Amino acid sequence: MEKEKKLQNAVLEMKDRFGEFPEEVSNLFYVVKIRNAGSSIGFEKVIIKNGIMICFFISNPMSPYYKSKQFSSVLERVGQNPGLYNLKQVENKLKILCRNVNSLGDAHLLLKKLYKN
Repeated sequence: MEKEKKLQNAVLEMKDRFGEFPEEVSNLFYVVKIRNAGSSIGFEKVIIKNGIMICFFISNPMSPYYKSKQFSSVLERVGQNPGLYNLKQVENKLKILCRNVNSLGDAHLLLKKLYKN
């Protein structure tokens, strides 16, 4: 499910039918939300491990994405929130690092803050 609204509707329908989910099922929905949000921002990959989220931008440095308003907007938000996001470039790979990500819900909220219009 690529649209947040469709995913939310599916979650509500399943909760109505089956009741509250165990944490593992909720986490599966967060994984979908994180992938969708990351993709919308322009990330090729998002890794969450040991309280750290690493978001990898498109690997092709010649991509038109890097000249887009979306990319400029993300960089602006990163600059406005230095305590939340750290921009890094290692071996020609641009990524954003977020620390103290204690749950998939936290990761999703951090991504939404980057994407928010």
